[in-house]
Amino acid sequence: MKGKILTAMITALITVILIALAVFFIFGFNTRPETVMSVSSPQVTYEAYVIENPSIDPPNQSLFISLTGTGEFRLVAILPEDIEAAQKIYWSDDGTRAIFITNWHIFVTDVRNFNTRKLSLNPDWWTRHQDGKTFSSSGRLVALEEFELFGSDSLKYRTSLMAQPETVSLAETR
Repeated sequence: MKGKILTAMITALITVILIALAVFFIFGFNTRPETVMSVSSPQVTYEAYVIENPSIDPPNQSLFISLTGTGEFRLVAILPEDIEAAQKIYWSDDGTRAIFITNWHIFVTDVRNFNTRKLSLNPDWWTRHQDGKTFSSSGRLVALEEFELFGSDSLKYRTSLMAQPETVSLAETR
């Protein structure tokens, strides 16, 4: 009798381990984060890049800036999983500001002190689901229709919801 119980317990344990391993590999949790977008500063001193972290339901991205060739880096932002994703990266002409454009925000980071300014592109609110673990938006798409950098001190942008473009001084991120 003891032998049958022990065999059943070992079989159950092995089954649980095999199921856990299958889930681990099927959903990609065995993969490492990968760089999905990267742009070097004009002077090639810095590199701004976007990392996609393993996820069942991507996107699951983070924004980084590194010192070229040193292995040193800084985290700019962790984007909300499933909702926000990077679209484009720009640098100011003097290479002091990295601009990350996502489907929800513009992040402007001064690489000298890492002050970051976040400009909202989409006025939509997010909703937390009843399970308390997930959230979503209304799904209203807002497109960035115009974007222009003026030297190193200002930018202009317009979304599909705006009648006129907005000009933003970058001096405030110093």
